[in-house]
Amino acid sequence: HNDQPAAARSGGPGPAPADAAVSAGADVGRAAPPPPNERRTVVLNLPLDVQAQPAPDGVPDPVPPVPQPDPVRPGRRAVAELAALLRAAERPVFVAGRGARSAGPVLRELGERTGALLATSAVANGLFHGEEFDLGISGGFSSPTTADLVRGADLVVGWGCTLNMWTMRHGTLIGDGARVVQVDVEDAALGANRPIDLGVLGDVAETASALLEELGEPVRGYRSPEVAGRIARQGRWADVETPDLSTATAIDPRVLSRELDRRLPAERVVAIDSGNFMGYPSAYLSVPDERGFCFTQAFQSVGLGLATAIGAALAQPGRLPVLGTGDGGLLMAAAELETVVRLGLPLVVVVYDDAAYGAEVHHFGPSGADTSTVTFPDTDLAAVARGYGFNGAVVRTVADLDALDEWLAGPRSGPFLIDAKIADDGGSWWLAEAFKGH
Repeated sequence: HNDQPAAARSGGPGPAPADAAVSAGADVGRAAPPPPNERRTVVLNLPLDVQAQPAPDGVPDPVPPVPQPDPVRPGRRAVAELAALLRAAERPVFVAGRGARSAGPVLRELGERTGALLATSAVANGLFHGEEFDLGISGGFSSPTTADLVRGADLVVGWGCTLNMWTMRHGTLIGDGARVVQVDVEDAALGANRPIDLGVLGDVAETASALLEELGEPVRGYRSPEVAGRIARQGRWADVETPDLSTATAIDPRVLSRELDRRLPAERVVAIDSGNFMGYPSAYLSVPDERGFCFTQAFQSVGLGLATAIGAALAQPGRLPVLGTGDGGLLMAAAELETVVRLGLPLVVVVYDDAAYGAEVHHFGPSGADTSTVTFPDTDLAAVARGYGFNGAVVRTVADLDALDEWLAGPRSGPFLIDAKIADDGGSWWLAEAFKGH
């Protein structure tokens, strides 16, 4: 007998049992987090005998609606203090996180009023897509230009963003003398990862709206034609010139990612698995908005990407779903390739195939560790996928991507898998950042 409630609590989610079919709806209602602004996962436990029970006639809606909490309004003093910091700042930068994903329009307006450059954490990627002063992702996936501009800020404001070690590169993206502010609906999040000069307890949209009322005329801030030109020229990794590591049998992952970004339709939803490869699709594949990027890296678990991509494809059928994964992660989840085919999803699976768990090879290999258990024989993963019903191609050169073009131009009658044999990058740039201090 497994103590499932105890297992759920150990990982953070709260357990909630359903005791009978007749009460299942009420049980689900009770499972909803009661505090108005508490955000947590709930594990609904359905015993086998309950699953087998027929739903009785006359039962109302099985799942009662969960009341939405009123947005937390910031205190007047906190708004006034943040407004004063914004007026005094010459180079403000906004970093929006998961908690700001529904506040894009008002943050754009506030950025224009204050002259702030706009960046996001990885999970909010795409929130400011199309803005002239959009820096993209702040953190390990930042281009050199983005990192330099964030580091040059004299005021960093985290909007629904915890400013953790990934987003701030262990704090190195916060320049000397820069003031740091956090806006969040959870008091415990304020200053949780680094010292801050001001914590504002409040909903992001409510706080930004209050600031628009508090502030006066627009100021130039960090925005200038020179900064706009730097962002336009090299704000994205796709615009940064890098050496081509490609060989006759392996393609540079940066070259591959640039080509994919150019060839795939702009209306896309990109899901990312975990591994050494993950910075390439994250940094190179642009997305149309914050709903175009699925970044599920809890515990950095390898193998969750395919299931994430299936969910994203079902949730947004009007967009082309794209999965970036490594060969190790794909092999962990290969059984779900059948699910993709059965559901008829036009999913493009891009496998960054280095015949290894690359993070382990590059992190532990140089210290003399035995990496034989984390390296694999070269495998034709496209052939494996075809066995499930996919279309597929092995890609070793840019020319091999013509098969993708043909699929995109056709009826897309089944999903497509690219087994990209990537050249050795010596450990990706984001991995070097991630392991600093470890």
